[in-house]
This record gives sequence, C-alpha cells and structure tokens, in this order.
Amino acid sequence: MLDKVLVNAYLPPAFDKKEILRYAKCQEGDEGVERLLHECLQECENAFSYRVCYRIFQTETFLEKFGGNSKSLQKNLDGCTYAVAFAATVGISIDRLITKYANISTVKSLLFQAIGAERIESLCDVFCEDIKKKGVEKGYESRPRFSPGYGDFSLQEQGSFLQALNAFKMLGLSLTDSLLMTPTKSVTAVVGLRKK
Repeated sequence: MLDKVLVNAYLPPAFDKKEILRYAKCQEGDEGVERLLHECLQECENAFSYRVCYRIFQTETFLEKFGGNSKSLQKNLDGCTYAVAFAATVGISIDRLITKYANISTVKSLLFQAIGAERIESLCDVFCEDIKKKGVEKGYESRPRFSPGYGDFSLQEQGSFLQALNAFKMLGLSLTDSLLMTPTKSVTAVVGLRKK
C-alpha cells in the first residue's frame, strides 16, 4: 500500500447549518437568512462529489520530499511512522453556483461559499476519521491533519503535493499561478500515524 495512490468516494455527510452560518458570519435565528440558506441547500444538494485521493509515505520520506524546512510540520509528525498525504474535493459545481450568483444575489453567493467550505471540511473530517479507525486497528494513533500554508509549511509545496498524489488525474485538481486549487473547495493535507 505504501507509495500507491488510492481513491475513496464518500456518501454525503449531513449538512451542519450552524457551521454554514458561522462560515457565512451570519446569526442563527435570522428568518430571512435561514430561508435563503434553505433555498441554497435545496439548489446545491446534489451538486457535490465527495472524493479523496491519498498516499501513505514513511514519515522520513515524506519530510524529505515536502517538509524538510518546516519545523511546525516536523513537530506535527514527530514520532510518526507513517504520513498519509491526501487531497480532497467536493467538485466544481459549487464554484459554478458561487460564480452564477455573484452578479444575481451576493447573499446567495456568500451562502454558497459557506456551504462549500462546510462541505469540504466535513469531507476532510470523514476521511481523517477513516484513517484514525484504520490506524487504531493496527495499533496506531493519528495526529491532527496539517496542510501546506499552516505555520512554516510552505504553500509552495502544494504543486509537488498534488503531483505526488496524481491529483489532476485522480480528482481533476489543478493549481493556479497564485497557488489556489481548482475546484476551489478542495484541500491538501497530511495526517501522521504513530505507534500507541
């Protein structure tokens, strides 16, 4: 399994309306916002694909390839035998809705942004929980996920990260010149596994 890129597809996690409103910086209980959120959720309910590609590295190999200069990444992976590098995306459809409503309804565009953020975070949580369970079965515990751009783990690593995961082929992910991923509601990260 080491050095092989694997792909998982997931069923939709339950929507967390409270979290969506937090991302949108909106108050709970505002009837107008809640009505618009309900409309947005109905419109985008089937717009997502929940997919993750990942690769398991020996931690030493991972740090040599991606994070040799990052003290915060080394600290996060300290004592870990394995580093599970992953890319996750909920697809391009939410980007299209955000763009569509940017000129029609800025509030709906904002809500679609928040929904997309909540969806990708939920997907990452589901994947990390999967890795945690598989690790526990083999006597490992997992560390919190850590992404390029956190601390001194350079965002410049994003390109080589995606390349190592073959993420363009596996998930249709690409990178802009300013190091933003397309689809925008995508995440790359690493999860360390260490012996209990």
